[in-house]
Amino acid sequence: MTAWLVLGAGYTGARVASLLHQRGDAVTVTRRRGDDAAEVAAATGARALALELAAIDDDRLAAALAGHEVVVVTAPPPAPDGAVEARLAAAAARAGARRLVYVSSTGVYAPAGGAWVDEDYPTRPVTAAGRARLAAERALAAGRVPCVHLRAAGIHGPGRGVIARLRAGTYRLIGPGDTHVSRVHVDDLAAAIVLAGDAAAPAPVYNVADDDPCTSRELATAAAAALGLPPPPSVPLDLVDPEVAGMFTADRRIDNRRLKRDLGWEPRFPSWRTVLAGETTWA
Repeated sequence: MTAWLVLGAGYTGARVASLLHQRGDAVTVTRRRGDDAAEVAAATGARALALELAAIDDDRLAAALAGHEVVVVTAPPPAPDGAVEARLAAAAARAGARRLVYVSSTGVYAPAGGAWVDEDYPTRPVTAAGRARLAAERALAAGRVPCVHLRAAGIHGPGRGVIARLRAGTYRLIGPGDTHVSRVHVDDLAAAIVLAGDAAAPAPVYNVADDDPCTSRELATAAAAALGLPPPPSVPLDLVDPEVAGMFTADRRIDNRRLKRDLGWEPRFPSWRTVLAGETTWA
């Protein structure tokens, strides 16, 4: 049995905690608010801990991490410079953790013009969020506890993603919608996190994405038709927040082969097309 700590157990972290509990591992989940942590713990079988990375002092952070072999970080960077993650790396070393698993983003990569992007592609983020993720990666990598960075594509799943937003009537195409976007189902991301924590000698970086990147317009049009809805409207790029525009114009097709080769990861949800064909559900 391995003792895991999931920092910032929100949409993805709760899935990780549930998966670990089901196989018999000891899991602690943290949220900034104690009642939020307790809610996640009740749903997943984990132990709850209120912890705010940006506010906790170094001694208390090390004490919270003590006794946990693998620390999973799903929380977004609290600051843009990686300072909080540097403190976390130091605390993990003091606490005797053997591995950190950091859920980063494919937003750390440079725009690709539709090319396939593997882990050796240049990291030159065009958004503030991407720059903060890259700073966090570098801070954790500089610590003494080995860290695996999982660069996740756009996360979808129950209640989250294009289909959920189409059903709610809130989805809008950004600009022409003709650039490629990669995605990953939350359960496949959770499985990758567990594999990264378990592996004897993982690589420092893995992309986590399904097998079937496509343009935003292709997915939205097909999904709307499958749901019996009209195609969603478009919003001109110049009317969209630059952070959002940056995500939807980077035009990357994310290559997941290293994760499959090294860790044996196989997505249960390899394509949005299987969802629309009724082979699984988004409910």
